[in-house]
Amino acid sequence: MFARRLGPTARLLIWLLVGASCVVLDTHYHALEGVRSGFSLLLQPVREATRAPAAVAAELGGFFTRHRLLQKERDTLLAERARLIAGVNAARDLARENAELRALMQLQTRPGQQMVRAASLYQGHDWFSQRITLDLGAGAGLRSGLPVIDTIGLVGQVSRVFPGASEVTLVSNPDQLTPVFVERTGQRGLAAGSGHGQMELRYMPTQTDIRPGDRLLTSGIDRVYPAGIPVARVSRVSRSQSSPYLRVECLPLAGLDRSRAVLVLVAEPRVAQP
Repeated sequence: MFARRLGPTARLLIWLLVGASCVVLDTHYHALEGVRSGFSLLLQPVREATRAPAAVAAELGGFFTRHRLLQKERDTLLAERARLIAGVNAARDLARENAELRALMQLQTRPGQQMVRAASLYQGHDWFSQRITLDLGAGAGLRSGLPVIDTIGLVGQVSRVFPGASEVTLVSNPDQLTPVFVERTGQRGLAAGSGHGQMELRYMPTQTDIRPGDRLLTSGIDRVYPAGIPVARVSRVSRSQSSPYLRVECLPLAGLDRSRAVLVLVAEPRVAQP
């Protein structure tokens, strides 16, 4: 009454036969190509899911590697940029200094004087005192009272001398007085420093012919400054009803806070005639 089941051996032989038939059919007639394509399509998400962790890890590793390389390249470029900027600034500074030196070399030596080239070291801790320090001193033959000029005009006067350095009081110092004359009219006057890099022409009567733009030159009557050195240019002339003198404001022509190379005018010793 009950059907008899197939034994394990019979089932194994049947499956072997079916498998061999499928192999033969697929090898000769490609009968299972569609089944294989269907299974491949069904298993594609599984394959992508299994490859995703490795792909994400590789992408993250590449990102951090590229990030480190970009940071190193950026740091290298920034260092190179800083070096190039420093080189450009140094080249500009040298070009400016060379231009000043060439201009100084073109100045003609006045009779009875020799020019000693010096460099401005610093302006001192108190700029309001209107003094600068030079790199030459008594060892180079400098002494107090010598005039100092640059390529444009009068800078000041040597006030203190040390063995290897000297201090120059600028023409804009309130304690510095310079005998001058107006180049256009020949009117003589006394130029005094007013501080903050400015000057004023004192004791000029109200009827004096002086205008903004007039140039002031050293008169040489004090026998300290040689005559004809440019000192300042008149910037403003004002009259006051309460004073018999004009208020004449001037701007120094020399680069008091810019010149790095200057000349000290040293009088040559006179040779006694036999």
